[in-house]
Amino acid sequence: MPIDKSTTASLRKFADAFREARDRGANESDTVMFLVKFFEEVLGYDSLKGEISKEQAIKDRYCDIALKIEGTVRLLIECKAASVKGLQDKHIEQAENYASRAGLRWVLLTNGIEWKLFHLSFAEGEGINHDLAFEANLLDELEANLDGFWAKLELLSRDLLKKDVLEEYWEQRKALGPASVVKALFDHDVLTVVRRELNRVAPARLEMEDVFKAIRDVLSKEALMAAGEITFKKRRRRKRKVTRTDQATGQTVTEEIEEDAPDDGDVPSGEIPAPPEPSHLDSLPPKTGG
Repeated sequence: MPIDKSTTASLRKFADAFREARDRGANESDTVMFLVKFFEEVLGYDSLKGEISKEQAIKDRYCDIALKIEGTVRLLIECKAASVKGLQDKHIEQAENYASRAGLRWVLLTNGIEWKLFHLSFAEGEGINHDLAFEANLLDELEANLDGFWAKLELLSRDLLKKDVLEEYWEQRKALGPASVVKALFDHDVLTVVRRELNRVAPARLEMEDVFKAIRDVLSKEALMAAGEITFKKRRRRKRKVTRTDQATGQTVTEEIEEDAPDDGDVPSGEIPAPPEPSHLDSLPPKTGG
């Protein structure tokens, strides 16, 4: 929902506080104190009810802040001093370890100005993996895109965290992510529609495998890497007799046509090799999260 006047005023107040803290080189302890007040005043947590816990102990280890709802930790927060610029993924290594011990899926990295939310996954033999769910910058977006900043931060509010809206957001992000979109583009039915459209301007009938390669070659390297191994499967062709009436003579004519066999008759044609790296892709800006 659109940001209201009260929230706007609070965000501006804290933007001034975090900017001042950055400029005077405030340490991590001071920044944590400011963040606790931010979670109370802006995101609706009540520290008097134990919903904000500093130095939360998890199996003999501690994290900077834990947000709780009804006594259950829902979000771990790794805090850095406001003066630290350019938060890096490596900064959440300690929080990742805490989260894995507690089976938590969400870790927030912030210095009050920069905000980076990570979703964690734990796979046997693969260790801990983290994916960036969103990133935002309070000072950069204060004037240019405050509504956009709040749309992300509101997901961490007590009300929405309690309703598991953050989980819904993550599922939607995955559904619209490069891996899902690329796989959808290479679905046989989608390729059929694309081929039909391209055949309108092609001088000769296009083969499905050529359409597959054409789509693959225009996708970014990042999208293809996210999707993993993509192969083209040829559909088995079959012949079928059809009867029609010749409009010129009025006679019944029997013809033999070729068509795709049903889906369960798909026969792999072998792996399509990865495309060469076109030079125009090298000039693309780096992919950013959020």
